[in-house]
Amino acid sequence: MIERANIEERDYILSNSIQSVNEGTTNPGIVKEEKALQIVSSILDRGGYHLIYRDGDEIAGWVLLGENTDYFTENKHGFIYDVFVFPKFRGKGFSKKLVEASIANFKEQGYDEIRLNVYSSNFAKYIYKDIGFKELQTIMVYK
Repeated sequence: MIERANIEERDYILSNSIQSVNEGTTNPGIVKEEKALQIVSSILDRGGYHLIYRDGDEIAGWVLLGENTDYFTENKHGFIYDVFVFPKFRGKGFSKKLVEASIANFKEQGYDEIRLNVYSSNFAKYIYKDIGFKELQTIMVYK
């Protein structure tokens, strides 16, 4: 079952945000716990919220959703900031269901565009493409 997180569930998610943020970067340990909390809290402070996937009585995973604005056009769009499923629940399609629920949620709110950011080395990129997301931009680095 997918539903919006209540305050207690949000606190539980925040206590596990370090794992989610580090996995999303595909570079475990790069983000410290204080920074992970700061990142997630700032999104929540701007009106962001979590949808959770519940498997029985346990939270199996979540998505962090909010609004964002295109830098160039200033058009507003729904944004999926984080998708996370605990390791013991992986391989069951929960990530895909969470993203599809996010899309439906944003459409109900009237958004005609939904975006997310994913590291090029993150396997989730292929889940997003399978759902219908298209590459919009590439960020490159030179060291």
